[in-house]
Amino acid sequence: MTIYVKEAEGGGFEVVAGQLRLNVMLEVQGKAWVQNLTTGEQLEVHEVGGQLMALTLGASAAVQLAAATVVSNAAKR
Repeated sequence: MTIYVKEAEGGGFEVVAGQLRLNVMLEVQGKAWVQNLTTGEQLEVHEVGGQLMALTLGASAAVQLAAATVVSNAAKR
């Protein structure tokens, strides 16, 4: 089942379908994939400091690469 969001007034997104699934996925996996109904774009959602953050595929890949680099550098010390 896909979680659908749409752009909300004033910025951000509003969940159109799948709110319960979004909550469960965030609780169990720490992230969830949602689809923007307006653009069809897939977004990766995380909870950070009590707020939900939606990342594009490119932004998600960049964050994962940066995290892997930090871990790798820390392991070398």
